[in-house]
Amino acid sequence: MCKDWKRYLIGIAALALGLVSAPAMAHCDFLTGGGFIVRDSGAKGNFGVGGGCKHGAFWGHLEYIDHGTGLNVHWLTITAYFATETRGEEKDPKRMGTRVICGTARTNAPVGDVDFIVIATDNGEPGVDDEFTIQLKKNGALVYTTVNDSNHTLGGSGPGGGNIQLHKPNPSTSANAGPGSCPAA
Repeated sequence: MCKDWKRYLIGIAALALGLVSAPAMAHCDFLTGGGFIVRDSGAKGNFGVGGGCKHGAFWGHLEYIDHGTGLNVHWLTITAYFATETRGEEKDPKRMGTRVICGTARTNAPVGDVDFIVIATDNGEPGVDDEFTIQLKKNGALVYTTVNDSNHTLGGSGPGGGNIQLHKPNPSTSANAGPGSCPAA
């Protein structure tokens, strides 16, 4: 009987802790997308990107290929994920807004591994006005950017194509991943 009572108390304590911390635990959304942009040089830049926080850590991926320069970027780590623009997302089921994904990546460029920052914007469906930019730095020095290109749009008025999708939070996307770092910013 004593063992059962101890298990009962431990169970109640665990439940109470869970109930106390559940409302305090924030959730973050997550972003996925893919497509291509057309650089000012006329070359296509294909990408696949995702980011968010999952189970208390940053989560994501990045693949990027500039077909003009031959640059290939493959993510190694995700170091930060955050919102920079929300435009009333809580009221809008399309979850429009801008997110920043930061991390480290392997490249085929002579500089080797780099820090990256991706800025991706979901401007609603069907995605023709979504936007994508990427910037790479090595030891704080800029080595590649699409930020200064005249068009970052994935269709619509721009020459690119694809879709950025901002997803609603769920129980696995806990925001307790910390502030993160973004050396490529």
